Formats: sequence, structure tokens, C-alpha cells
Amino acid sequence: MNTETLEQVHERMLKEFLRINPGVGTAIGLHDPYDRLLPHGGKKRLDDTLALLEGWSATARRQAASQELSGEDSLHLDVLSMSTDILRFATDDYPLWKMLPDCLEDIGGLLFLTASRAYAPLETRARSITCRLRLIPDHLKQFRTRFDPGEPVRLWTGMAIESCDNFPGLLGFVKDTFKDCDSEYRDVADAVQALEPSVAEHRKWLEQLLDRSSEDFSMGRDRFAKLLEIRKIEMSVDEILALGKDRLEELKQERVRLADRIAPGKGVEEAIRISCGTAPKTFEQALERTREEMESAKEFIIKNDIATIDPEAELRVVETPAFLAPMLPYAALSMASKFDPVQKGEYLVTRPKDSNDLGSHLNEGTIINTSVHEAYPGHFHQGVRSNRKHWMLQFNTMIISFDTFDNGTETCEGWAHYCEKMMFESGHRATDLAAFEMVNGALWRAYRVIADISLACGEASFEEMVELGIKEAGVPRNASEAEVRRYTRSPGQALSYLLGRELLIGFREEMEGQLGDDFDERRFHDLVTDYGELPFSLMRSGVKEELSRHQGP
Repeated sequence: MNTETLEQVHERMLKEFLRINPGVGTAIGLHDPYDRLLPHGGKKRLDDTLALLEGWSATARRQAASQELSGEDSLHLDVLSMSTDILRFATDDYPLWKMLPDCLEDIGGLLFLTASRAYAPLETRARSITCRLRLIPDHLKQFRTRFDPGEPVRLWTGMAIESCDNFPGLLGFVKDTFKDCDSEYRDVADAVQALEPSVAEHRKWLEQLLDRSSEDFSMGRDRFAKLLEIRKIEMSVDEILALGKDRLEELKQERVRLADRIAPGKGVEEAIRISCGTAPKTFEQALERTREEMESAKEFIIKNDIATIDPEAELRVVETPAFLAPMLPYAALSMASKFDPVQKGEYLVTRPKDSNDLGSHLNEGTIINTSVHEAYPGHFHQGVRSNRKHWMLQFNTMIISFDTFDNGTETCEGWAHYCEKMMFESGHRATDLAAFEMVNGALWRAYRVIADISLACGEASFEEMVELGIKEAGVPRNASEAEVRRYTRSPGQALSYLLGRELLIGFREEMEGQLGDDFDERRFHDLVTDYGELPFSLMRSGVKEELSRHQGP
């Protein structure tokens, strides 16, 4: 008689999942033996993963039928089901695996995590990286079989060439990390040198791939609608597009009103000039201001009982490494791993290529809003709390790679975007300049809705969306081009910021209406962040179930 519990099924299947996808082990903080391994580079990994998820889902459903399930048990099954559907969609409906010829970006991310996070002694991490470096040539050969014949996209092939060109910079960073490790450093350096011919061969292959690549990257309206349905977003493509357009117009009007308060009678351009003039004089001073704002936001949250902060979590503000700067033109968060005993992250701030751009990148208003978005109570705070929950509540994020799609970002990005508005309305740094930059950021997110849907559905060209970004969001051409390139390869992600914020505001209003005087802001925020890696519909179920059981603080 099989006495295996549902939890034991999940644990057994996770081990098999990590055997097929060892990079996920590194990402979530289960390092041994996964840091020394790479997945199969060809379609075999995708096929093996999908077969595992389908079998896992069937086994878990059968097991669930024989036992009483908690609300969280049910959520685990829903996460598994949605993850399986997303992966199947990315295999059959819209096969990114043979359209996007970039594997070095993912490999580079794994090498960066191993080199930059002090989860083990330098010597241990150096040995792991050496093992991984030696596996890369075979991985590249396997990866290239995906495109025999494949359906490479020209734009994405060009981006893959850029990744290839940036890879030596990453390898230099890796070598420098271990320069004090004596014999281990020599092993790392030898492995890097031995890898050079394989990377050069791969770049040559990518250049040849351009000759037979396609200009078309869109999935079409029907498939895009199916993707939204799989993600359980209860709005149609047209409804989301209308939301983006409506908010864009509203935000443009709000920007004009704020500009008139900042520069009476002189218009938006003068308000922008004044805002840019509030930037620190140097990038190093901007880093320090970012640290100060991060701490200020954290103190405000604690003082006003807005959320429960983990006192042991650590977030460092650092300059974005040079090899990452082309991919991160402004700022980003390097989140702590799921299983790290102490949650330590890095808030990356990118130095502008031109020091004259410091005012537009790192003025006082952008520092305030970006610190709230990336750090407290935004992504880092959310990540710390969600990392304390069961790993199955993050499984949908574990399957994300160049093979598939983000499928919980309307909660994750929606929360960070919601925090900008919520903190301002709570009185944190509530100045006209901060509001002006917050509205500029929100306007950009509204534009993203239009660009994301138009590109994914094949209803606008790349250049049209670049021009729209320049016109409506006011970003420079190079930034607009970089943004639109990203949107093309992650359909459904860019719309998640604004959509997620709108859904979250509506959810809060619903809970305030239901609970009345029993509604507790801190508890609501804590629960939303606890389930923060889930797609919105599943997060909402988890929060409502907990609030129904514990209506007090």
C-alpha cells in the first residue's frame, strides 16, 4: 500500500526536477551538487521537464484525492498545474526554445550567482565554477541542435551575439573574484582560457544564423489571449489594452498639473529640467543617497506599521558590474536565494554612460521612487517574505528561463509599482518632485501595456513602439530601443506592472469593504508579500483564505 504523502511526492519530484535543471538549484540556494552541473543544452531538457511535470501533476492529483487538503496544499496543486500549462504552451504553441538562440545569458547568470554570493568559502565556489566552465563547450554544441533547422528570430539573434560579446567581461569578473585562492584560481583561469575557442565558435555560428533568421517574433492575438488565460488573468486583451491607453492619458494630464506646480506656466520640459537638477554631483554620491533613501523608507514602514520587516535581512547598494550594465540601464535587484539562511541581496545601480545623464537617471525623485520599488517595501522586502514560505509557492518562477515565460509578474511587479503610490500617499517623501517622477514612472508602465500587447499580437512594428516610447514616455532613443527589445522576447511581462498595480488596488478595496474595521493594512501587506511570487489569481486565493481564518492583526 502506498503511504506516500502529498508533501513527499513534491519533495521527490523536486529532486528529479533539479537533476534535469541543476541551474535552478543554484538559483534557489540548494548548491550541492547542482553548482557543478549544467543542464542538457538541447530540447531534451525541455522534453524531460515537461514529461516530469505532467507525471508529477497526475501523481499529486491522485494522492490529493486520498487525503484532506489544506488551503496551501490546494495552492501547490494549482501552481503545478499552471506551470505545466505554461511550459506546454512554450513547447508547442509558441516555441521559444527554437526561436531565441541565447543560452550564454542564462549560463552567465549562474556563474555570476556562484561568484558573487558568499554562501560558501571562495575555494568551494571556485571549484564549482571550474566544473561548470568545463561543461560549457558541450552545452553549446547541444544548444545549437535546437536550430537545426529551428526558427531563429533576427532581432533575438542579434541580442544573442551581444550576450556572446559580453561573456568575456563576465569571465573576467569571475577570475578576479577568485584571485586570492592560489591553486583554485589557476584552475578557474585555465578553464576560462580553454573556453575561449568554444565561445568564438558559438559567435561565428550565431552570425551564420542571422542569414536564415526571420523578422517575425509576434505570437498573434489568439495565442496571446491563450497565454493570458493560462495565467488566469480575468481580463481580455482588449480590456488590458484599453486600461493602458486610459491610464496613459490620465497620467499625461497629471504630469502637466504637477509640472505647473513645480514650474508655474513653464511646462513639462522645465519641470524635467528642475527635477534633473536635484541629482547629486557624482555617481558615488548618488549611490550614497540611494542607501540613505533605502534606510529612510525602511524606518518609515516600521514607524507607521505598514509592513513587517525582517530585521536580519541585508541589502547592499552597489554599482552594477560593467558587463551587466548594457542589460540593466538603470537599476535592478539581485535577490537572495530561496534557501539562504540569512537573506542577503544586492541593489544594483547602473552608472550612466554619459555623466551628463546623471540628472535623468538619479535625481532626487527617481532615487526615492526606485528605492521604494526595488528595496523597501518593494521587491527585496517581498522576496524576503515569500522566501520564507513553502518552495511550491515559488515553483512557477523556477521554470522560467529562455524556454518559457514569466507567469507571476503581475503580482511581483504589480506590488513594487503599488508600493510607489502607497508610500507616497502614506506621507513618505510626499513632495511635488517625488510625485512628478512617480507619475513619469507610471506613465512609462502605461506605455508598456500598449507596447507589450501591440508587439505580441503583431499589430505594431518594433520601430513604431520605439517611437511611441520616445513620444509618450519621454525616454531617449537608446533606452526606448533597449526596452522594446526586451518586450519582444517576454510577451505578457511588460504589461504586468500597471495591470498588477490596478489589480492589487482593486483587491485591497475589496478586502477593506468586506472586513470593515477589521481590515489591517500591515497584515494585508504581509500576506500579499508572503504569496508574492504567485500569479495574481493564486495570490488572491491564498490571502483571502488566510484573512478569512484570521481577521485580526
